[in-house]
Amino acid sequence: ALAGAYMMGGSAGNAAEPSGKQVSALVGADGVQDVYIRALAGRTYDPQGVTVKKGVPVRLHFTADSSAGCGRYMKIYGLGVDAASNNGQEQVVEFTPTAEGTYEYNCGMRMCRSGKFVVAA
Repeated sequence: ALAGAYMMGGSAGNAAEPSGKQVSALVGADGVQDVYIRALAGRTYDPQGVTVKKGVPVRLHFTADSSAGCGRYMKIYGLGVDAASNNGQEQVVEFTPTAEGTYEYNCGMRMCRSGKFVVAA
């Protein structure tokens, strides 16, 4: 079964650098796009960009390194999506994007290096 858009490297607690890559979510057998985003200690997110398909449900899996600071709380501005990861626990948020565009994801104070969440046709 297709588990998600990509496999995350590194281990919990590893101060990994973000890849800077843009990943595209794949639609799994259940018809949902699984997206994995992790907040890192350096006030950034991995990956730095995600592309999903408009009108197809998204299952966002959000985790954060324990030293991610305010990055443990993530918002996708313009899509009304919020997620918080306490003690490295994964939070799963499900939503269906209905408008094409490029949206910023960042912490609630916009102090981290923002990522791009692209909704494409």
